[in-house]
Amino acid sequence: MQKNLIQQHIASLDWLRRDIIGRNSIFHTPYGARPLVYADYTASGRALLSIENYLNEILKYYANTHTEDGFTGRSMSHLLKEAEDSIKEAVNAGPKGKIIFTESGTTGGIVKLLQILGVYWPPATARRVDDILKSCLIRNPEGVDCNRELHDYMHESKPVVFVGPYEHHSNEIMWRNTLCQTVEVPMNKHAELDLEVLEQYVSDPAYKNRLKIGSFSAASNVSGLLTNVYEVARIMHRYGGLACFDFAACAPYVEIDMCKDEQSYFDAIYLSPHKFLGGPGSSGIIVFNEDIYPKGLAPTVPSGGTVDYVSPVKEEYVRDIETREKPGTPGIMQALRVALAFQLKDKVGQQLINDIEHYYYQKFMSAFEGDDRIMFLGETRAEKKIPIIPFNVRHKDRMLHPKFVTRLLNDLFGIQTRAGCSCAGPYGHFLMNISQQVSDFYRCLITNVGYTGIKPGWVRLNLHYALAENEVDYLIDTLKFVLEYGHKFVQCYEFNLHSGEWSLPGDDSLAFLKLDIDEAYSLEASHHQGLEDASALYRDALEKARAEAAKLSDDYSIMSFEPELENLMFFYVHKLKKD
Repeated sequence: MQKNLIQQHIASLDWLRRDIIGRNSIFHTPYGARPLVYADYTASGRALLSIENYLNEILKYYANTHTEDGFTGRSMSHLLKEAEDSIKEAVNAGPKGKIIFTESGTTGGIVKLLQILGVYWPPATARRVDDILKSCLIRNPEGVDCNRELHDYMHESKPVVFVGPYEHHSNEIMWRNTLCQTVEVPMNKHAELDLEVLEQYVSDPAYKNRLKIGSFSAASNVSGLLTNVYEVARIMHRYGGLACFDFAACAPYVEIDMCKDEQSYFDAIYLSPHKFLGGPGSSGIIVFNEDIYPKGLAPTVPSGGTVDYVSPVKEEYVRDIETREKPGTPGIMQALRVALAFQLKDKVGQQLINDIEHYYYQKFMSAFEGDDRIMFLGETRAEKKIPIIPFNVRHKDRMLHPKFVTRLLNDLFGIQTRAGCSCAGPYGHFLMNISQQVSDFYRCLITNVGYTGIKPGWVRLNLHYALAENEVDYLIDTLKFVLEYGHKFVQCYEFNLHSGEWSLPGDDSLAFLKLDIDEAYSLEASHHQGLEDASALYRDALEKARAEAAKLSDDYSIMSFEPELENLMFFYVHKLKKD
């Protein structure tokens, strides 16, 4: 697409940028006032003034949906039903599609899926069952063979879940602690989910007559790598399995079609609407095909709102799935917010999102082409990913600690990014080529000594379609500054080995933040006053950063540690912070 045309598309979203609460707001850092530039949408989205105002209007009529006869209760029930239908339409859930609002994100949706499939196995329950079996053996030693047979049968017949090689922890370690056998499908030579191996695994006779569940990330929250979800679904269904997907990382940016065709439909999806523009404060959701729901059983959480009739000795449950799976009072306003966030995505348009993000990604990557001071991790082909960008900054024989880089971007430039392993430790081992032996060394020092700060990781940012082009230019310019001068600032910061936090001595930039009801009543009516064009502030921040760098010497001492720690120190430290 021609540059002038894509820039017209970017300009067409000026109305949306003006609506983002906090965009270009001024906040205080240790180096002075800076404009807030948000590049952490992969973690959470941003609130929109129009949606907040609209929901405030709806709050005039707020009531409990269990209050069925008055205007307020009926109004909320009507809007909640409208929200459910709107979301199901947005993901093409089809006539059998059902939706349940869960906790604050994808994690709650996966928990609900485990409950529906009958594999949820809390640790305390597992221990209690194990204690019961042991107690039976103590009381009846002759029954040892019977108990062993029961144990073997449970192992051989329990469901098997297939997960991918780049899952978020919520979609991996949670399955490890269920009544399932977990099988990880590896990557192929292109570092993508290996579909040939998936088919080999799913068709394995060892899993015959067992419930087979596929639970895969639709995209990596680390690298943005997209999964061929429709082909995965086709393979799972070919061999009688369920096709379920975690859309947390990519739902705000890609089309979701749960009923694409008779083979590649989705049995369930779960996602985190708080990651959408307008989504903060929303609930999580799971949308699923009613065929996977066990209608003859009690609801997953029997409680108020799930029953038709309760006597002193018997209860009868509501038959409608969506009603019986709303235990207690639902998060009504949270659910309405989810629907509005989906509607906003539709209003912007899928093609416009794709075009802008592709343009920004190509521009960003071209700016660093051939620069070996920055190390990009994972997938870099634009056609294979959404523009989530993990990277590390290399200086001489080490790297700058990822949390140091994010702190420097914040303090010098007001840029919000994220550092760490992005809740994807196993994938991180692959991306950073960490052997099992080295991993064990890290685990020992982290769990036994408490040195969490040495945990390997990366910096992550994403190029959201709502960014203005001058914001993307600012991200590029500031990152180039860090590549050139970031190492100089190591001498200014103290490092906490236990938390991984980097801080400037005397920093009190968070002192103004407090939660105070009196302050709530003293504020004027909410309105957004972020700067529409902060280009001058961006230039000023860069000039001030260069002036600070000019004051600093390249010659400063680097700490050394005992050998078992020094061997794992992939970054520079000048001074430790005392706990």
